[in-house]
Amino acid sequence: MERSKKAMSEIIGNIALKQRLCNDILSDSLSHAYIIEGPNGSGRHTIAYMAAAATACENKNDPYKPLPCLECPNCRKILDKKSPDVIVIGTDGKSSIGVDIARFIKEDVHTLPNDLEHKFYIIEDADKMTPQAQNALLLTLEEPPYFVHFFLLCNDSVSFLETIRSRAPTLRTEPVTEQQIDEYISANDRRAAQLKLSDRKEYFELIKTTSGGIGRALELLDTKAWAPIKEQRAFISELVLAAVNKRGAKVLIPLMANFSSKRDILSEQFSLLLTALRDLILLKKSDSPTLCFYCDRDEAIEICDKVPLSFLFNFQSAVITAIDENKRNANVKVMLMKMFLNAGLI
Repeated sequence: MERSKKAMSEIIGNIALKQRLCNDILSDSLSHAYIIEGPNGSGRHTIAYMAAAATACENKNDPYKPLPCLECPNCRKILDKKSPDVIVIGTDGKSSIGVDIARFIKEDVHTLPNDLEHKFYIIEDADKMTPQAQNALLLTLEEPPYFVHFFLLCNDSVSFLETIRSRAPTLRTEPVTEQQIDEYISANDRRAAQLKLSDRKEYFELIKTTSGGIGRALELLDTKAWAPIKEQRAFISELVLAAVNKRGAKVLIPLMANFSSKRDILSEQFSLLLTALRDLILLKKSDSPTLCFYCDRDEAIEICDKVPLSFLFNFQSAVITAIDENKRNANVKVMLMKMFLNAGLI
């Protein structure tokens, strides 16, 4: 469909997902519920709002206009988040979404839309619904009023009951390229443009940490969000460099103190370390791998050239063992010392 090239223009990438929703909307076969799955910052909210706007768009049948048109009153009201017919439901700071929310939805769906022909429910962190809440919502998803549509936003659809997944097609967001993230944020956010001018290395390092999510990049432009991540990346870079340079116990044992005693943060540090080692291993085995930690390919090549592949594999294996021990609540200091010894660092 030629028109699909102009569809949902505010969504970067995700071509197959946009094509699916565009086809469903224009053929009047939009499902009553969709699961939109992807990591935080991957565009799930934008997709849900754009799909709602496209469905309600006053110009959706005009083949010469994009879908949604972004100009009609319905589009503007929805995308400005001022429509009473788009109901957003979340955890409200709680760890889960309980059965009371599902019961509210069950009653509210029967209220007619205020000024649109459709009514949309966007459920944030829907994978945090308790089994009881999911069961309470089940019949509503199965037989909602004809004008009601649900968008269930989640990190991982496996958290839903099979009965929920069978009633709502799952649409998975796709990571966008670093170039697309760069182009979008530098053109649309002054903080990004300023950072790109003042410190290109840090700017592209920030983009590298987003896992292909424009929303995540925009979040990290807040210095409070970026600072702890930047600090952890600097620590991991220093640790790997000291390790490959064979600095020994005198340098490496003091670095051990930078690992957190909090297991969730420690887990993130281990994951970051594995990502750095993964880059170096791939550079040993391939001419042009996609790097997930290092921004400067030449710098990464220089690092990995200092040690044999067997060293990197041993280091990787030691980190994986430490991750398993961390999950079993092993003593953190003993676990870290064991990791350093197993890796042959000290």
